[in-house]
Amino acid sequence: MFAKLVVTILACGACGGALLSVRHARLQAAHEMAEARLRIRHHERDLQRMRAEISMRITPEQVEAMSVMLGPLQSAVPEGCAPAPPAWWLPDQVAEQAERRSGEGPA
Repeated sequence: MFAKLVVTILACGACGGALLSVRHARLQAAHEMAEARLRIRHHERDLQRMRAEISMRITPEQVEAMSVMLGPLQSAVPEGCAPAPPAWWLPDQVAEQAERRSGEGPA
């Protein structure tokens, strides 16, 4: 009888330890997600600040002047090159739309 009591107490202790371990892992994961969200928010704020700074320093006329200095634009893909196959992870409907668009040619 004493052995059964000891085994029961040890089993309850092991279950309690496992439960605490799972709770701790869940809490740690939630904490890491919150930190990631906070980092993302800080990066987005920095990005918006940089975009505002860029927009204050340059005008559309300056962009046009720079593009004229670079010369005519050229396509990155050579003429006559076959279109890329649709990605395997895209749903069939999106892949069909991409195929239809590639068959239309330039607008």
